[in-house]
Amino acid sequence: MKTIWFDITNTPHVHFQLAIYKDLIKKNYKFNFTAREFSETTKLLENNLDRPFKIIGEHHGKDYISKILGLGVRFLSIYKNAPEFDISISNGSEGAIWSSWLKSKKSIAFGDNDQARQWTYSRFVDFCFFPDAIDKHKLIKQGIKTNKLYQYNGYKEDIYIADYLPNSNFLSDLPFANYVLVRPENIQANYIKNGNVKSIAPELLKILSKKGYNILYLPRYDFDREYAKGLSNIYIPDKPVNGLDACYHADAVLTGAGTFAREAACLGVPAVSFYAGKELLTVDQSMIKKGWTFFSRDPQEIAKYLPKTMRRESSIHRSKNVKNEVLEKLNEVIERLLNQKK
Repeated sequence: MKTIWFDITNTPHVHFQLAIYKDLIKKNYKFNFTAREFSETTKLLENNLDRPFKIIGEHHGKDYISKILGLGVRFLSIYKNAPEFDISISNGSEGAIWSSWLKSKKSIAFGDNDQARQWTYSRFVDFCFFPDAIDKHKLIKQGIKTNKLYQYNGYKEDIYIADYLPNSNFLSDLPFANYVLVRPENIQANYIKNGNVKSIAPELLKILSKKGYNILYLPRYDFDREYAKGLSNIYIPDKPVNGLDACYHADAVLTGAGTFAREAACLGVPAVSFYAGKELLTVDQSMIKKGWTFFSRDPQEIAKYLPKTMRRESSIHRSKNVKNEVLEKLNEVIERLLNQKK
């Protein structure tokens, strides 16, 4: 029996990879999981994974040298401590892909960030999946070979939204029935190249609170919590919440996180992005062109936009088609790779 190893390195990857796992579990495979200690990644896994997993590595801060050092440290730890596997699946985890290559195993990577460092793993990976909103030639320039690339018609968020069922009890845990969701930027992220970038969340929260909006606030770090101090109508959950439920029940989602904005947009919920990277990802630009997402880093402009926006009818059927397309190709690729010799 062949073993598939999932390596999860960031919070947005949890639901995505678990959706893939839940489909593959129907096949005759064994499974192992590892995760990096970062943000809410391990907490989400604990709440949603039906088997134990191993924590390997942690986030090493925003400093470039520290990140490079952290990448090397995690790779060595992964290489020495990775569980048994025949093929690895990750969202571009260098540790998993490099280890797979060195151990003469197979690897599959998923991605949707055309600004990420695909070049660090592209020559070592066996197959990659990306949304077709991204120009194929850009990915090829980053080192991904055409015969190792499949581009699907949709977004990575569609893969797990396809089977989403709203929790009717979600609102019972909140102090209000109507709210806007606010998620601050990830100032520590790799894509924040400029150390002088400041969060707009403090000013945005003040404006929304003053205007009387109920706010479900989901801070990333302890210092994010300080932004809400002294403000009314703000609720911070004492434990991680289901992100899809938080988006689905919101009147609008205002976020510096690309994944949250895309989840809301796919669900038909008004989505406002105040992403802090120098350039929007191609998948986000695609949603803005469709009118699914509004982008601004001006808190006043965002506040003026909110009363004008309306919920769209979501199309779970569209998401299901995307998921079916990806999983059909994934199963074909896994079978082919496992029957190949390095």
